[in-house]
Amino acid sequence: MTPTTEQTLAAARDARAAELAVRAANKARAALAHERTALAALAAADAPGVTHRDIGREMGLSHVAVGTLVTEARDLPALPEGRAGRSPLHVAMRYAADEIDRTTLVEELTTWPYASAGAFTDGLHDDAAATTTPGSFDEVHDALVQGFIDDDTYDEILRRRAAQQ
Repeated sequence: MTPTTEQTLAAARDARAAELAVRAANKARAALAHERTALAALAAADAPGVTHRDIGREMGLSHVAVGTLVTEARDLPALPEGRAGRSPLHVAMRYAADEIDRTTLVEELTTWPYASAGAFTDGLHDDAAATTTPGSFDEVHDALVQGFIDDDTYDEILRRRAAQQ
């Protein structure tokens, strides 16, 4: 039996959605792996008698690249006690990388102590070009846009947050 036009279009849509989900998961895994590399470089750099050149030899990097990693690691926000990530976006990346389950994701992002993002019109004249306030609910929206969470998950987080207020 020949598939209908609707069936072929649905199959194309589903294939594209699957591809985008894989790309988002890979992006999250790469970002998390880079973060762990930076943290490992920092831990090594903080060890007595270890130079950036020593670390670079072990990691297959230049001492300059090691310095960059160490700086990146020092700039990372601390992991809040009892939380599954450093920020709402970090939690969503861990979910996309299959490091935490959906229940944990929704609980974390529902109960996160979000920073105030300020009024939408604060800052730039072009509101669409405004930057995300770190630690704000904007990061959850960014996670949606980047494909780390889906529409249903985003809606559930919104519903649960509204019910808390």
